[in-house]
Amino acid sequence: MNTGIQRSSATPRFADTTTTPVGKVSNGKVQSRKDMAAIMAAHHIPYAAQTTFLGNMKDLHDKAEKAIYTKGAAYLNVMAPCPRGWRYDESKLMELCKLAVDTCYWPCFEVINGDWKLTQRPKKKLPIEDFLRPQGRFKHLFKPENKHLILEMQEEVDRRWEELLKRCGEEI
Repeated sequence: MNTGIQRSSATPRFADTTTTPVGKVSNGKVQSRKDMAAIMAAHHIPYAAQTTFLGNMKDLHDKAEKAIYTKGAAYLNVMAPCPRGWRYDESKLMELCKLAVDTCYWPCFEVINGDWKLTQRPKKKLPIEDFLRPQGRFKHLFKPENKHLILEMQEEVDRRWEELLKRCGEEI
C-alpha cells in the first residue's frame, strides 16, 4: 500500500503531498511514479496484474481470483484513490478510477508467466488533464505558468501506454 498523503515511489510526478509540498521552490514530487506491476513482472513471477474499481468490478474480481489461485508469487496492483490525500470529492471515486483508465494513466493489464495482456482499452483515450483536474493535489498544474508540466505528464503517459501496447502485442 502507498499513502495518498505522503510521497512514495508510486506517487505521480508533480503531486502535492505532505512530504513534497508545492510552493515557491517546488512543483510537487520531482520523480515519475514507479510502475510497480511492470517491476514485479520483470522479476518473472507467475502472475502480476494492475486494475482499479471499474463498473461491475469484474476486472478486479477476475484478477484477484487469478492472484489467489496462482501457484507461486502473485502481485495485484489496485489503484484505490485516497479522498483525503488526493483531495477530491469522495462521491467521485468510481468516476476518478474510470478517468485513470480512460486517460491511460492507469491501464488495466495482466502478465501471466511473462505473457502480457491488456484487459481494458479505453473506447476514446482522454487527455491526462481530465484525470488530474478533479484532484486538489494537482491544482497547481492548472496555473498558466505550469501548462508545460501537464504536457510533460501527457508525454510520459503516452510513452508508457505505447510501451504497454507493444508488450501486449496490441496496435498503437
